Amino acid sequence: MGYGRLRTDRPAAQENKDRRLPDRRRIRHRGRGRRPRQSIGIHVNSNQIRPLPESNGDVDVDVVIVGLGPTGATAANLLGQRGITTAVIERDISIFPRQRAIASDEDAHRVWQGLGLFDDMLTTMSADVRVHFKHGNTTFLSVPSAESRDQGVPGTAYYHQPELERVLREGIARFPSVTVRSGLEAVGLRQTDDSVTTTLRPVDGGEDQLITSRYVIAADGGSSSVRKLLGIRLPGKHIEEPWFDIQLRAWYDLPANAPLDFTFISDPRRPGVDCPCPMGYHRVEYRVNKGETVEQLQTEAGLRGLLAERGIDYDKVEIFRSWGYTFHIRQAEQWSKGRVFLAGDAAHIMPPFAGQGVSSGVRDVANLCWKLDAVLRGNANADLLQTYESERRPNVEKLTNFSLRIGRIVMLQNKFAARVRDGLFLTASKAPGVAGLLKGNKLKPLYELGTKDGFFGVASPRHRSPRGTFVKQPWVIGSNLVPTRLDTVLSNRWTWIGFPAAPIPRELAEAGVSEVKLEYASAIATHTVAAGHYVDSEGVLERQMRRAGADGFLVRPDRFIYCSDREFAPEDHLRVAASVVGGPQPAESRT
Repeated sequence: MGYGRLRTDRPAAQENKDRRLPDRRRIRHRGRGRRPRQSIGIHVNSNQIRPLPESNGDVDVDVVIVGLGPTGATAANLLGQRGITTAVIERDISIFPRQRAIASDEDAHRVWQGLGLFDDMLTTMSADVRVHFKHGNTTFLSVPSAESRDQGVPGTAYYHQPELERVLREGIARFPSVTVRSGLEAVGLRQTDDSVTTTLRPVDGGEDQLITSRYVIAADGGSSSVRKLLGIRLPGKHIEEPWFDIQLRAWYDLPANAPLDFTFISDPRRPGVDCPCPMGYHRVEYRVNKGETVEQLQTEAGLRGLLAERGIDYDKVEIFRSWGYTFHIRQAEQWSKGRVFLAGDAAHIMPPFAGQGVSSGVRDVANLCWKLDAVLRGNANADLLQTYESERRPNVEKLTNFSLRIGRIVMLQNKFAARVRDGLFLTASKAPGVAGLLKGNKLKPLYELGTKDGFFGVASPRHRSPRGTFVKQPWVIGSNLVPTRLDTVLSNRWTWIGFPAAPIPRELAEAGVSEVKLEYASAIATHTVAAGHYVDSEGVLERQMRRAGADGFLVRPDRFIYCSDREFAPEDHLRVAASVVGGPQPAESRT
């Protein structure tokens, strides 16, 4: 259904085989971006795992990541950026060539920006997309491009997943501390008090191999073999209603500046989604109605009819995949056991309507990887890692419910109820007090971490406490008078960010916490900025701090606020000092 990572319950043999266009028909690129590159493999020289020179003698690497999809590849980049010795295990030899997920949001984009990869990703993304809810000829709701919520990156972007994974894998190649081994699957785990030994089996036959690490991240999808090896249940429900997905590519050009807009087909007779994607790719998905079969819809007559409903000429496109699927709503009973942590679909499977599958996996590893760094290279107690689930689970639950609500809007089966829905949304979209909520991504739950058992200030939170929320990312102006994104200044370390009334506490400075000295926007009028100071030129941080009744924030390596200056307690500097690591500066954009 367009947005999220999809799960099939049909064997691959039932997929529609590629229907190739005649050679004389050169496929042109529809929309924005450049031609796709060939699938790549990184560091895949053999199936044999070799200990890295930097590793300790009793383990081969610090971290093993199982799975090289967007979640695993993002984790590999995050750990590589921090110099953590890492081995990534992937069953497939090369990037899966077809589209699964198609969208990501500002939270993932900010993580990828910090890795120096997002600018490259944007060259094959479409970030200016409206979302329409349509019933027949009536568009009862149109939502403009999602806002970034002052995070300094696009609020939503659509992509061709193989291109996204290409950029992530090429990013991994920058880091000598990370190796990738393809053609292997995890078939066994053995944990001790201080290590995990993973048994690997070549998918094409051969002897089992062993690799020992301090920790394991299971990013191997909804059918995670690692989760099964751990005996962790994945309760939830299976939505039996079948859907049909057509993936195609247009060989004709769109008119100049034609929008690549996403449409929810909210018709009780046959709900679906229509999503033109960058680089000429296009997905159309429909519910399979009673009395129909996937096999019938995969015939030429079936495909012609479904595409015609969306105004697509069957003879002018290449259909490279069609399949039937159902979807699941599940969450692991626990996200870790011992030294093994689940991430992405291995930990939670959402409905696809809100397009949060990839972004949620990226949120997971962004939360987990800096904590692994603090434990492995700092002096943090391993208990810090237990805050991973307590901080992330609440957001996953909120987004799951949000996605279900969108699904209920789209999949109404009663015609009268659908007409009532259309009228309510048409009226609400014109009401001044409501219209603003329907714009961009304002209805999507704000990404806040669970603070009850999370790693935040020890003092009781003040009214409107900012702890557990992102520090905003405006453009700031330093002494060179050149605008710079805030994250470029923050780096990937603990940072105290404050206006003149809130200098960094001495204890934090002595512990190695960085400081960003802020100046108010009015300071730029003098045309001079002192060295080491940065002007909040748009007043974004000033407004955020004013709402919190604060003049300074202590910001974690993942850009979340630990506490404000008004909440900082003497005990905090000891907790923070143990997790401070002399980390690297943010990666420059890849050339």
